Amino acid sequence: MIYTSGDWCIDSDSILTRAVFDFMCKNSTFSQIKDVVVEVNQVDLTDDNAFGFCQVDEDGEFLIHIHNDLNSEEYAITLIHELVHVKQTLTGLLNHDRREEEAVIWEKILSKEFWETFKGKKDVLDYWENQNNRIYALNPPITPLFP
Repeated sequence: MIYTSGDWCIDSDSILTRAVFDFMCKNSTFSQIKDVVVEVNQVDLTDDNAFGFCQVDEDGEFLIHIHNDLNSEEYAITLIHELVHVKQTLTGLLNHDRREEEAVIWEKILSKEFWETFKGKKDVLDYWENQNNRIYALNPPITPLFP
């Protein structure tokens, strides 16, 4: 289950947030995240020099902080990265270096797959165009994520 909190400058209607979460829950490798409470908190992380980070409390509920000044592509990639950390915590992977290495690999694979799911979904594409957000579902940019 996913909740939202904080200063929602990006995705104010939580459409992208819920789409990413649902996408991850449908992936058999990450399906166990649907059984935990995840709160996504948009906040200014400028001073932390980070796009996002994930914490877990004593009740086993996860809190993902995401910088509130990202474009839609960066936001989706960051949320995917942090949801990978949720899965890693659930499965007992606690080594920091290994967690980051694995999360970076998964964010690249899954973000490309995620944006592919929007091909032909005009309502979602129109929403992002109306929000003046960048979306690369139809023509992904040439970047390390989209070679």
